[in-house]
Amino acid sequence: MPVSRLHVLPRVGARRGISRPLLLAVASVMVAAGCGGGNSSGGGGTGSDTPVPGGELVMAINVEGKTMDPVWCASNAFERCVPVFGTLIRYDVEDEQFVPSMASSFDSEDGRTWTLTLRDGVQFTDGTPFDADAVVFNWDRIKDPANLSPSALVAAPLTWRVVDPLTVEVVSEQTNFQLPWALTQGLGMIGSPTAITQLGPDFGNAPIGAGPFTLDTWVRNSKATYTANPGYWNEGAPYLDSYVLEVIGQDDQRLNALRAGEIDIDWSLLAKDAKAIEAEGYTVHSLPLVGGTGLNFNLEDPDLKDPQLRLAILKTFDSAQINSAVYPGDEPVDAFLYPDSPYRDDSLGKFPEKDIEEAQKLFDEYLDRTGKSDLTLRLSTFAGLPALEQVSQVLQSQAQQIDGLTIQIDAMDYATLEGALNAGEFQLGIAAALSQNMDGIYERFHSNGTRNITGYSNPKVDEAFETSRASQDPEAVSEAYEVVNGEISNDAPLRNWRYQTGYLFTQDYVKDLIITGTPSGAGVYLDEAWVDK
Repeated sequence: MPVSRLHVLPRVGARRGISRPLLLAVASVMVAAGCGGGNSSGGGGTGSDTPVPGGELVMAINVEGKTMDPVWCASNAFERCVPVFGTLIRYDVEDEQFVPSMASSFDSEDGRTWTLTLRDGVQFTDGTPFDADAVVFNWDRIKDPANLSPSALVAAPLTWRVVDPLTVEVVSEQTNFQLPWALTQGLGMIGSPTAITQLGPDFGNAPIGAGPFTLDTWVRNSKATYTANPGYWNEGAPYLDSYVLEVIGQDDQRLNALRAGEIDIDWSLLAKDAKAIEAEGYTVHSLPLVGGTGLNFNLEDPDLKDPQLRLAILKTFDSAQINSAVYPGDEPVDAFLYPDSPYRDDSLGKFPEKDIEEAQKLFDEYLDRTGKSDLTLRLSTFAGLPALEQVSQVLQSQAQQIDGLTIQIDAMDYATLEGALNAGEFQLGIAAALSQNMDGIYERFHSNGTRNITGYSNPKVDEAFETSRASQDPEAVSEAYEVVNGEISNDAPLRNWRYQTGYLFTQDYVKDLIITGTPSGAGVYLDEAWVDK
């Protein structure tokens, strides 16, 4: 039986002659400085490929995180938490393989019994050993229902035991050759057991890890500041002295801050901004993502559990209109995965097509069947993010083309919206299903997925996802993912309006960022980043 190891990616199938699946490709486009555009030259650089220690990087993102407790933030605030904790392993998007990080290896012969080996001599910044007991302590907290961890169901089919101070044995109830993905995010961030025990709930405000940086200050909805960890395991890293993460909700404000030299890295999901900033001479890093942001239906809601009502609303959906108004240049969406995905077979399913006349007929039949004369539904969405506020208004207008249907917009801040969605306290909701890999959407669309906010349950999808984890046959895995895309497109528990790419826009003096995919877009490891000024 072949051995699945960190340095060999359990291939998820490249079909039809595609050797590098597009959903895992990463591109870094360098544009010559001096072609216009603000401070992209950064005052010039050394032109050396040798990292220069020192300096500070400032990055801006669009939303605030809820907590830096790793039971939560590993899945929901990657860019905020990874400087403090690192991850046990990483996925190299350029070479398409898992690579060591805080752990030195994670391997299995059968996809059920896995061995995690940690690096020797690593310590948390409070002096606590980063060892097998620490990993098990953190993973036990993820399983504890009291902590409400989004990763709890990822951990549920797993058991673990300490073999020795540097070794943890992990056993999965089911064969799962995709398990290494969990150690890149949800199970990948490990906090100091000593600090967690001492601080209790306050640990999320003052986290202690063994990653490349330590948290100095955190002002909610403003910025967090980090300082290099002098005891980081990778000698010589990080090269930066400090790192600042700012929250700037509006896309145009972040872009203008980059142009003005107020920030060094701008997080984005907007293709139009990528084109504009590239033309101005800045560096654009792009990572095509699986899934997208879309309209989510709560399938457990007394009204929306009716498939005919959902279909009526879906037949008013016009992604071309949304993109024209809010995301100019983005192509319309007709299925969950983008058109050239190796996992798309349109014969297995596409999104319902727009048909206002049919939508009205379906809605009227729903009213007759339920004895209602009209219906009002609530759309839960983001406050303070202009693009998504505008999308919500367009969706409201589209759905209200149905006579007798009213959509009320309920805008709330990110943390409140996230809580409402996770608790199922919504009817219609704006939320993303984004990942750098197909296995990442397992948690959104499997019946028992940890992030299945819609309550979606489809036996064909469950079986296909389980095949994708149990098989090492690329053809079988690829065919399973085609079923997943077809069924999700047919049922549309989430109807996305654009195919999303995660972007990082940087000044040209920012070197050696390590890009990765997260549930919200493009993320970054900064331990090898440096400033060439």
